Amino acid sequence: MVRLGLLALVGALALVAYMVYLDVQLRERLDSRQYQLPARVFARPLVLREGMVMRPDELAAEFAALNYREKQTLTEPGQWTRAGMDYRVWRRDFVHADGREPAEVVSFRLRNDELSGLQGESGQKLREFRLDAATIGTLLGGGDDRNPVRFADIPPLLANTLIAVEDQDFLHHFGVSPRGIARAMVANLRAGGVVQGGSTITQQLVKNIFFDHKPSLWRKFNEALMAVLMELHYDKPYILQEYINEVWLGQQGSRAIYGFGLASEFYFQKPLDTLEPHEMALLVGLAKGASYYNPWRNPERALERRNTVLEVMQKHELISADELDRYRALPLGVASVAGAAQNPYPAFTERLLQELRPFYSYEELRTAGLRVYTSLAPSVQKLVEDAVSSRAEQLEKDRGIQADSLQAATVVVDNETGNVLAMVGDRRPSYPGFNRALEARRQVGSLIKPAVFLTALERPHQYNLATLIEDAPIRVEAPDGQVWMPSNFGNQSHGPTPLYLALAKSYNQATARLGLDLGIENVRQTIRRLGVQADLPRVPSLFLGAVELTPFEVAGMYQTFANGGENVELRTLLAVSDAQGEQVQKFRRKADRNVDAVPAFLLRYSLEQVMREGTGKSAMRSLPGSVAFAGKTGTTNDYRDSWFAGFSPDVTAVVWLGRDDNERTSLTGATGALTVWTEIMRKLPHRHGRVGAPRGVEYKTVNDRGQFMDPRYCEGGRNMPFSFETRLEPAPECAGRDRFRWFRDFFGDDRGETDETAPVEEMTPGWGVDPREQQREQERERQLQEQLRRDDETQQPGEFEQAPLFEEEPQQFEEEPLQLPRGEEEELREQQEIRSQDDTGVPVEEAQPWSDEDQWP
Repeated sequence: MVRLGLLALVGALALVAYMVYLDVQLRERLDSRQYQLPARVFARPLVLREGMVMRPDELAAEFAALNYREKQTLTEPGQWTRAGMDYRVWRRDFVHADGREPAEVVSFRLRNDELSGLQGESGQKLREFRLDAATIGTLLGGGDDRNPVRFADIPPLLANTLIAVEDQDFLHHFGVSPRGIARAMVANLRAGGVVQGGSTITQQLVKNIFFDHKPSLWRKFNEALMAVLMELHYDKPYILQEYINEVWLGQQGSRAIYGFGLASEFYFQKPLDTLEPHEMALLVGLAKGASYYNPWRNPERALERRNTVLEVMQKHELISADELDRYRALPLGVASVAGAAQNPYPAFTERLLQELRPFYSYEELRTAGLRVYTSLAPSVQKLVEDAVSSRAEQLEKDRGIQADSLQAATVVVDNETGNVLAMVGDRRPSYPGFNRALEARRQVGSLIKPAVFLTALERPHQYNLATLIEDAPIRVEAPDGQVWMPSNFGNQSHGPTPLYLALAKSYNQATARLGLDLGIENVRQTIRRLGVQADLPRVPSLFLGAVELTPFEVAGMYQTFANGGENVELRTLLAVSDAQGEQVQKFRRKADRNVDAVPAFLLRYSLEQVMREGTGKSAMRSLPGSVAFAGKTGTTNDYRDSWFAGFSPDVTAVVWLGRDDNERTSLTGATGALTVWTEIMRKLPHRHGRVGAPRGVEYKTVNDRGQFMDPRYCEGGRNMPFSFETRLEPAPECAGRDRFRWFRDFFGDDRGETDETAPVEEMTPGWGVDPREQQREQERERQLQEQLRRDDETQQPGEFEQAPLFEEEPQQFEEEPLQLPRGEEEELREQQEIRSQDDTGVPVEEAQPWSDEDQWP
């Protein structure tokens, strides 16, 4: 007996020592435990403002991105209701980059797509109201992922259901439940196999944190000891909270879904505290085996398991019998597999990572749980995705193009801020493969022409919008004998053409002549000042687009035109904070001005004429004529690439269509990319009215020879903007009509008019505006606003949407595809074929047909 007593004592001491060891391990692990969480990415929050333009479908898209549910009556945050055009929205509590905003109800009205009557729940009028930001994914997929929740945020129904299903004695046992073990043994004996486990929630938590899932008696023994120790040191709410955050509930490739917080978003795309009882039942059921009950692969099995949990809920009086019948009849209601993607916007996210990497390490982005606030606008992104997918398919059908052969890329940016609102890098927008918006360098064709014309307009003493440019055949021979002879569409020449019209109708010969007069290097420097950093060949074909750019780079260039010469750095990243929303780092707008506002405005006028009477004219049949749209088509050799880049006063959008194998598409910029661009822009809100001219611009009337027509003595002509520094020749047909001219000349006419220049005496040098012209502009603006008001009153519901989208543009308005010298074209094709085989999309260095040392006039 003594020996047995000694052995028992030694065993007890050993057990105590072992438990002390386990206790140290347990407390060190839990007390210092931090979840490794990937950075969570948020879209820009929608800010509702009094008087803002907002369409009902845009608003619905924003609510869908936020996973707000439409209800007849608001009962909790994350819901919205609509009665006619009156809306009420219950915003969720959210931590923005500049602080937390609590849950709150707001109401407003949409009338003629304009928001009004914005007010809070107590009736106070509001100037603006910011919603919470939609979660758009996590960065750097793979590994464990979770969205931890605090015990206070766990819905009581979920906690009680979990206890009822997994551990009915949870509130009473001390870590191990003898009754639970006995109950499991009886159930297993009756079934003739293992159908029920005896582990408590505490034991399962210990297993999830400290052990693998391989069954063994030693593991069970350790689980039991550590469960008892855990109950000694931590209270029940903490243990339940950690279990809810730790349990494995699904898998997405290499990404493991842990915890109910993330599982709620993964399966239902909604926060945990907004789940319905039948949705909670499915998640609780998945805790038994997320792979076995996978609702996408095994929906019947998952439905059966969910209904079993619902029956347990009713048995423990968590729901009523009527509710049980109603919830059992409902489908699973899980999101689509694509909707549950970790990164639903791969093109946008790739650019976001590029902007994050200089400031944050890979490990920080993968494990530190950062909150990343971005510029993505969910409603704009959806609009762009739908336009790209539907139009690409429609073009293939209408044009007899091989099905699924067209590819696309699109970038939409806010002009003033440079914020990237939407980006698509593949015809299948959610496909995480080659990102053509950032990586596909393709020749841009006529998109580069505005840089040539801008270079000319920066020389106001030599060129203006009315300057005649000879559109005639041109031949350029290189020192090595290569010949460049660009031609226009249909091989037609148009003779002397006003500068603005040569750009509007994209005449190749006129552009080439103008570029050669200006000099290759001067045009290259202009392109550089527009923010383009890509390689620029020193060859004449540069003037017609022999340069490779990505859609993202083109967007930066055209956004500079839209901003009146101010280049704003495009960005997706706005701010980053830690997991608690504190320690915020904000990223400011970066801009510089390398182009003067006056020539930039004159160029804008020319690009507006592209839409009014040039290669973009077909788009204006479905766009509001009161908006100052501007843009340019682009087509490359053999119709391989179809481009359109354009802007309104608010946004710039760039669209590229083509084939990855560089084969012919048969699409010009007008028949291809422009149709996608139009579909996007016609659904976005825009400011109406003309864009105001900067100081230093004056409007004058000229004839078709570019001569000034004094409105006091002549009628007709075309009124257009000019730099104050421009001196126009007077039109001969206006001379000799002032019978009292000799009288004013004799007594000293203070107008200062001469035969050589147009009258400028009423201008303040460098800054003035002709008062008469200003009055005429005000009258035209008043008439335009009156016309818009009458249109609004007479327009029938749905009238705008029913307008024909696109009509074939007359051939004379099509631009000729980019033309290269003989020899250069064959070399280009070889380079493109090599590049099309490069999975990374990184272009192979292209040999230039002319060396940098060659000098061209």
